Amino acid sequence: MKTKYLLPHHYQIFGWVATVLGLSIMFWGLLIGEAVPFKLEISFPWPFTGGKGFLDSPVYNGMITHDIADELLCILMITGLFIVAFSRQKIEDERIAQIRLEALQWGIYANYIMLFVCVLLIYGGSFLMVLSYNMFTPLLIFIARFYWLLTIRPALQARKERSLS
Repeated sequence: MKTKYLLPHHYQIFGWVATVLGLSIMFWGLLIGEAVPFKLEISFPWPFTGGKGFLDSPVYNGMITHDIADELLCILMITGLFIVAFSRQKIEDERIAQIRLEALQWGIYANYIMLFVCVLLIYGGSFLMVLSYNMFTPLLIFIARFYWLLTIRPALQARKERSLS
């Protein structure tokens, strides 16, 4: 089977490393009560005078300072999840293509059902947090469902068949 738009299989290791690292940092930040548990500030000149600059960051002596740790964490997570989700398997056949399609469809349905429920039940600033996590949920659900259908479900079925015989 010809799969034009999938990344090479050996990219998966980089995707898994980025995903696990990003999820670890994100959960660590949630445990200590911050969005990102570290700061990475950059400073650059701001040509306009006045109180606020880019992204409401304060301007001091013509320089603006902004913490980009959360943006880098978001890019790390999206890149890692994208690479894991859209890398070829060692053997890419019609069965795997069908499983990939079913898992992607299932992930999108589940994501929008969860978003629908959150729109009805969550308000204010908490909803903004839900929307920021919603960037990752379609890919997370897709990856979980894909690997469930690819590896875990056949193993459970084989174990069930062995126990029946």
